[in-house]
Amino acid sequence: MKAGKRTVITYSLLIPAMVALVLGAGCARKHESPKVVFLGIDGMEWRVAEPLIEQGRLPNIAAIVERGVKVDLRSIGPEMKSPIIWTTIATGKTPRKHGIGDFVSDEKQLFNSLGWKARAVWDILGEYGHTVGVINWWLSWPAQPVSGYMVTDRIAYTAGDGYPEIPELTAPPELAEELASHTRPVSRTPDSEIAPFLNGDTWDAPDDCMVGEGVKSFRGIYAADQTVLGVSKHLIESREQPDFLAIYFQGLDVTCHRFWGEWDPTSVDLQMSDELIETFSDLIPRYYERIDAAIGEILEVVDENSTVIICSDHGFRGPFRSPEGLKLGIWMHREIGVLAAAGPGIARLSKRMTGSVFDITPTLLALYDIPVGRDMDGFVLSEILEEGFMASRPVSYVPTHENGRRVRSDQPEASAVDEAIKEKLRSLGYIE
Repeated sequence: MKAGKRTVITYSLLIPAMVALVLGAGCARKHESPKVVFLGIDGMEWRVAEPLIEQGRLPNIAAIVERGVKVDLRSIGPEMKSPIIWTTIATGKTPRKHGIGDFVSDEKQLFNSLGWKARAVWDILGEYGHTVGVINWWLSWPAQPVSGYMVTDRIAYTAGDGYPEIPELTAPPELAEELASHTRPVSRTPDSEIAPFLNGDTWDAPDDCMVGEGVKSFRGIYAADQTVLGVSKHLIESREQPDFLAIYFQGLDVTCHRFWGEWDPTSVDLQMSDELIETFSDLIPRYYERIDAAIGEILEVVDENSTVIICSDHGFRGPFRSPEGLKLGIWMHREIGVLAAAGPGIARLSKRMTGSVFDITPTLLALYDIPVGRDMDGFVLSEILEEGFMASRPVSYVPTHENGRRVRSDQPEASAVDEAIKEKLRSLGYIE
């Protein structure tokens, strides 16, 4: 981590921050604003991560657990769908309250930010005068104004791979042009970068066509996460770190969906060639290592006094065996996800704690000494916060933070890449 604070503030960040201060007048903070770095790792599972931590293969995650807390995080069951859960994480509310109930609506249109009926934690923080940066969060497109910057979940669909320009990709809008050179097209992701994840020497010219399809799929997974990492590092290094920085990575979840059978052939009743199993048999643990390294790269460029939180929306398991046969898609999700945290305000505990995805937003508000909405469905995880911290900032409450979301009426309801996104969801068994 880098020490101290950066001093460069761009004009595009200054204006929304001033607006937020005006909105937050009368909501003055009693304490110096913390710096929170929130890393969302879709599908991270303690039962996979813990053996790798013990083997010394995830040093950055291990260091956070060692100096902070480790939590079993209950998800939303039984249908653990990522857009629903990540919206709950960001709002502290049930799907009935936040409005997101699936990947697609009854009209078969993708849910997006226009469907949110509840305010996200970053909206509340902005109202209280805090700066925020949100990168790649589920259903963040089209970009909504925030007191800082928003990079939406369409960022990996790059012009370098032939996708058309996407309106409302970022907030402020001009940020999209700046970030274009920091994205990673699949077409510019060389074999040399994906080779360390694969076994054997025939995967670039395989006998089994399924190996070729798997390599193509993984190249896309890797490139998307590299885009998120590259964009995140550029924003951190070129601007003053916002009070709240949230970065979401999807690649681990998709990797587990696509390659769990090759990692654990006993979990599936499928015919797989020896070549297929050999090529991808170590991909999942190696991708855990890559995510750990990405976490390390981010921690290298943020303020060393940041509070760091790692969170997953659900855990992961092999295909679910039912009387009707193996079930894939969301049936591969496990109801217990991951929460690890360390830094100012976080206790150092050796025992494993428990919590819920509903508790994330209330706990974040407590960290910033902001009242929790009584209409939220979670609780402050007070046991993971330092005793002295809680004594100086007792939890307070307001009836609600819902005073209307800032959604422009002229925003698009669909993007030119929606069909590509639907095809990806179909390939994972998420939608039909």
